[in-house]
Amino acid sequence: MIRQIRWHFVGLLCTVAVALPGCGGSLAQVTGRVTHNGEPVGKADVVVESVSDTSLQFFGMTSEDGALYVGYRDKDGVPLGPCQIRVTHHTLRDGTRLPPGEEGQALRSSNKSIGKVYRFDQDLKAGKNDLDLKLEEAADVQPLRQS
Repeated sequence: MIRQIRWHFVGLLCTVAVALPGCGGSLAQVTGRVTHNGEPVGKADVVVESVSDTSLQFFGMTSEDGALYVGYRDKDGVPLGPCQIRVTHHTLRDGTRLPPGEEGQALRSSNKSIGKVYRFDQDLKAGKNDLDLKLEEAADVQPLRQS
């Protein structure tokens, strides 16, 4: 009898672990590269948002060479399924790239730069999702609203 109860309890734990995102279920590993007209886009903000549950948002930033990685909590990936990826890219008002380092960071929050949000629709699968996000091919582009 005790052995039977123990197995029911183990079965219940396994069911709960698979049902919770990131707790034993499959994850999508989101990596790739962000470019604009063939040039890498460094220091772009990246948000991955679930289409079915917009409270599930995951954040990342591209490296100087445009490399992209987005994780989920301490896991190596994000939940599966349809999602919207938004890449926010800042340039100087004349369209040229921001300088690297602290100077570029300072310009991002000044009126000397402009930001645009590029939207991509993706369906993330279990395992590796190596994305090639070309800003000129975005589904939608909006100016960044600055406060």
